[in-house]
Amino acid sequence: MPRPLLFLVYSGSVAVSRITAGLAALGAASPLAVALQGEPAAQVAPPATELRLVVMLAVDQMIPEQLERLAPQLEGGLGRLYRQGTVYRDAMLPYARTETGAGHVTFSTGCLPRSHGVVGNGFWDRGLGREVYCVEDLEVCQVLGSGPVEGSGQRSPKNLDRPTIGEIMQAKNPASRVVSISAKDRAAIGMAGRSQGLVLWWDKNGGGFQTSTFYSPSIPDYVSHWNDGWLERNRGFVWEPVGNRTERDFRLIGSDVDDREGERPFSGLGVTFPYSIAKDASEKAMGNFAFETPLCDRFVAELAREAIRQESLGADDDVDLLCVSFSSCDVIGHANGPFSREVTDVLFRLDRELGLLFDELDKRVGADRWALALTADHGILPLPEYLRPRGVDAFRVPRGESSAFRGEFVERLQERLGSRVRHRSAPGGFRLDEEEMKAAGLDPATTRQVAAEVCREVAQRYPWVQTVYSYEEIQAFDESADGLEKLLRNSFQPDRTADLVVVNRPYVLEGIEKGTNHGSPHEYDRRIPLVFYGAAFPKRISSRPAGSQDVVPTLLGLLGVPAPGTGLDGVDLGSDL
Repeated sequence: MPRPLLFLVYSGSVAVSRITAGLAALGAASPLAVALQGEPAAQVAPPATELRLVVMLAVDQMIPEQLERLAPQLEGGLGRLYRQGTVYRDAMLPYARTETGAGHVTFSTGCLPRSHGVVGNGFWDRGLGREVYCVEDLEVCQVLGSGPVEGSGQRSPKNLDRPTIGEIMQAKNPASRVVSISAKDRAAIGMAGRSQGLVLWWDKNGGGFQTSTFYSPSIPDYVSHWNDGWLERNRGFVWEPVGNRTERDFRLIGSDVDDREGERPFSGLGVTFPYSIAKDASEKAMGNFAFETPLCDRFVAELAREAIRQESLGADDDVDLLCVSFSSCDVIGHANGPFSREVTDVLFRLDRELGLLFDELDKRVGADRWALALTADHGILPLPEYLRPRGVDAFRVPRGESSAFRGEFVERLQERLGSRVRHRSAPGGFRLDEEEMKAAGLDPATTRQVAAEVCREVAQRYPWVQTVYSYEEIQAFDESADGLEKLLRNSFQPDRTADLVVVNRPYVLEGIEKGTNHGSPHEYDRRIPLVFYGAAFPKRISSRPAGSQDVVPTLLGLLGVPAPGTGLDGVDLGSDL
């Protein structure tokens, strides 16, 4: 299979000094500029090209093969990045739990989950004694055009333990503006962190784009205006493939037939084009339909273009930040798989939307005055039904067999302990009932180790299970860890890791009857595109290992901004450029 890609982009054709341009972009009065140059930054002649806007661009679940296979027909923004960027073909996530929350925060902080704390979309919080959503915050609430909605949409970056690039930029220059937009709350919040600015995500109940009282008690008038009209503007939308491509066209770019075994119907609309919803559908039904079709990608792109204009991003001497994450590739990929007609069409549409976005940046900011980093938050396993005819031993584990494995584990564990200790599925593995362990007089650490041993013994009769680790075993992994153990260490956070972590063998989908999933430590879930594009970054392909944790260090190097005191796990790839 083709190797993964890394794209980080700084737009334009005139190479500039990475440090000098960055200092100028931070503003003449920047204390950092004065400290590093030894004299007021205003006395230094600005370079011919000055960076004014950084763009962080994530395409949820986009695997690197997508850019390679679709390149001949990509005529918009994706094509521009692929053909003009610095491409890292071996880019890969260096941790085990490959999920959206962890991927976006790794991208925005330059840190691994073991450092930034967002180990997955959810986790068992040992301090609270319950499962927590990664951007959950019960002290805030949703904000729509009508204002705050108490008790609803309680989201914030409360669970992030490291600063994002927006926070770092604003710490150096509070005048820097930050905008972050996505269909998903964990993407928009995960990229913005605690930055002061506009942070928006989609309301699947049909209210349009929303924020949280953590960021603001209201949303801007232009966003409210967009929200007021989105429903009527899109009634009657029918999702059909764009571009009038023939069956031969689709075959040439590696897109499978429309009706495939293993696809999961979404929104009750089947698995083949066209997809539509009744013109008189309710606001809530339309909101969900938009989320599950390419409409939401288009909406995010529209709001991003409007934010560039309304927030005057990149229009003055203070370098600003625009974060945009597109979710449709993931939402639809879960149902149809990465090589489906549906995902192929999503990416062609995204290519067009990004072309419009980049044109807006060129016009408003200047072609040599904005920089962009493109990556994905994780990969995906192609449908087993797609892989098997191609010689890959991929299969689905029925729910009954999965339940039998767990039932046998509980029975054997009770025999070994002499007491019943219930287990429950927890994000990232199993957890054992703490109260029952205490009531039985069992030491939790010893019990977890015994449980791991029993689980490994039981797994020998279930060949789809690769291995099992206890909390303490993962906790003991140090810098010398390699392979799977290193990946697990990089996803370990003491207060947010399960008691037992079960790793299935590659190409297995457990308990998923249709569609597909990600989240494993296997390469197909860790491989991502990563691209640098622009004046500071030559058009080239690099085989240097890299990952999304390297984006923030590289951009800070471009800006001439030191890493925060908490440190970074990624490295500055500037020396490679």
